[in-house]
Amino acid sequence: MQEVHVMGQYSQLAVGDIYTFLEACGVTLLVTLVSLVLGTLLGTALGLVRCSKNKIISSLPLIIMEPLRNSPLVVQLFLVYYGLPMVFGILLDAYPAAILTLSLNTAAFFAVLVHNSITAIPVSQWEAGYALGHGKASTFVNVIFRQALRLLIPQAITLYINQLQCSSMISLISLRDICRIGQLVSVRTMQPFLVWGIVFALYYVISFPLARLASYLEKRVNFSY
Repeated sequence: MQEVHVMGQYSQLAVGDIYTFLEACGVTLLVTLVSLVLGTLLGTALGLVRCSKNKIISSLPLIIMEPLRNSPLVVQLFLVYYGLPMVFGILLDAYPAAILTLSLNTAAFFAVLVHNSITAIPVSQWEAGYALGHGKASTFVNVIFRQALRLLIPQAITLYINQLQCSSMISLISLRDICRIGQLVSVRTMQPFLVWGIVFALYYVISFPLARLASYLEKRVNFSY
């Protein structure tokens, strides 16, 4: 009798839960993509400020970046979702709380990539731009930015892949992402190896094209110094 019951559950998992997992993929992708776009924009701004020659101005982004880079993402998520309502009365639903947390976390790391990519360009490239008659802004756009982009793109996509995987933590605030559905289905069916194997495969299917894209863009964006 027990074997028949398990087989029935297996059939339900294979057929009945496929749409649930697809919806969970949508939740994961939506939260991740929105967070990456917002985090990239904010991180770019912070990274450019970090490149300022004024030490006071360049240090300002560190007020945001350092705490976010040196604390666990799950702690940041709990502070936003549970802490803000209790301390400041700011109540956020699970979706905006997840997006806000992931966006800020992404911005902190992306700012470092922007700063490092720009400062890695030799000073002689700035001098070359000036010698050709470009102003500071024109030299940055036409000379420095193109070379920094070559360094930035593969690192950025690697960061995106990592953030996609870290998005599994939003399941801790009950968002029905891939990981959350994996937890629920695993408990219901008592088939953890099979269910988490599916979760593993879904994350791989989503992440692998990004890894290939990083390799492709690294070859295509091949600006010389």
